[in-house]
Amino acid sequence: MKFHIITLWCQMNYSDSARITSVLKNCWFEVAETVEDSDIVIFDTCSVRQKSEDKVTWKLKEIPIWKKVWITGCMIQHTMRNQKITEKKWLPEQLKVWNFAGNVMSKEPKVLWLTSEEINNLKNEHQEVVWINHAFNPLFHTLSKKWPNIELFFRIDDTWFLPLMLKRLWYKISYDKELTNEYSTIIPEWINSSMNLHWKSAYVPISSWCNQFCAYCIVPFARWLEKWFPVEQIVNEAKIHLEHGVKEITLLGQIVNKHPDFVTILKELLKLDGLEWLRYTSPYPTYYSDELLELHEKEQRLCPHIHIPFQSWSDAVLKKMFRWYSEEQCYEFIDKIRGLKRDISITTDIILWFPWETDEDFEKTLKLVEYGRFDMIYMGIYSNRPWTFADKKYPDDIPYKVKHERWKRLNDLLYHISEENNKNEVWNIRKVMINEKWKGEEYYWVTENMKQVIIHTEKDIELGSLVDVKITKWVVFKLDGDLI
Repeated sequence: MKFHIITLWCQMNYSDSARITSVLKNCWFEVAETVEDSDIVIFDTCSVRQKSEDKVTWKLKEIPIWKKVWITGCMIQHTMRNQKITEKKWLPEQLKVWNFAGNVMSKEPKVLWLTSEEINNLKNEHQEVVWINHAFNPLFHTLSKKWPNIELFFRIDDTWFLPLMLKRLWYKISYDKELTNEYSTIIPEWINSSMNLHWKSAYVPISSWCNQFCAYCIVPFARWLEKWFPVEQIVNEAKIHLEHGVKEITLLGQIVNKHPDFVTILKELLKLDGLEWLRYTSPYPTYYSDELLELHEKEQRLCPHIHIPFQSWSDAVLKKMFRWYSEEQCYEFIDKIRGLKRDISITTDIILWFPWETDEDFEKTLKLVEYGRFDMIYMGIYSNRPWTFADKKYPDDIPYKVKHERWKRLNDLLYHISEENNKNEVWNIRKVMINEKWKGEEYYWVTENMKQVIIHTEKDIELGSLVDVKITKWVVFKLDGDLI
């Protein structure tokens, strides 16, 4: 049986997909490189914006009806509450919350498919159960009417229990790993948790989900509350990746630098042999410490790039977003980075068109973009998400014409700043990890300071190599260079 995973949007999903792959490979399923070669297509979904969910339904149209479809990730987890069922008083408490939060502690749990008969008999069942949530999920019923080849919805947290689910689905499998109640302990042994199969780079999660409850954010409702992983577990996973040839590790967390041992984790990983580059995403301004910034200054393997999602630079908007920092703190943070004795590239996120954002608010955002001279801005169009405070309290009151004008002004400013920043890169010598070969004699990936580079050379370069490149030409958002 062959499967193909379509991973959408965030880096954490790539890490999750690698764990799904590891479990299924141990069940003697095979990885298919394309949808065409697969028997099962798995969607690992995102819900950060409505566009992310719409992309799944668009792609479902492309899947032949004779191929089975499984769906996991945030899209199914925030829709996992069926009020007509969960209002029944005799249901277990874990079935009365958004995504059936909590772990199954038993190592020999029972899998309930939750057909109509099973729902009626739930009050007689033991609590140590893996709940396959079809009967509870309105989205499953909606989608399966149109696409009857949808076979399975499952939580990412229940990835370890896929062998039990597959047996319930009448798949013949062989599995020799011990089941666990914590999916994060799955080590991707068959492929690393990298993006787009860049096998020299691995994503290592250090925490899951979030307690921050920003007004616009669906993550706490889709994936539940924050959990920090032990330092020993994180270091052990990194060691396994390095033993299999990985050179670059990116630490992941919804607020990665909120981990109470974050600096300790960085220091322990920087001691490991074989590690060339260390990155992390996504941090939060108020959880930065002077000690962390000093590491960026002194440790050459800690990449000189900081991505910090400011979202806005208006006190009024930040307050409505429940982002607990101020305009002044944004400026202070940029000054601290620029004051380091090492050139650090800064990128950011901005939410465009948040409800009630005035022209004055937007002008403040433009002012700080000019001050920060960001190498890249990931501009997210505001999308109201169910369950969130903003969805309940903030009507979207900004006209389309105004939205379009603001987007164009911000994009034009970013274009101008990127042009100037990249001009300053010409004739610099930068480290680049080669992760893709383009047509002919061109290789591609990013510098240590996270700038995209196209490298021209007649030599054959092994993918994953770390090479020195002289920057010879700039274009907006990209650089050209020659191999030294």
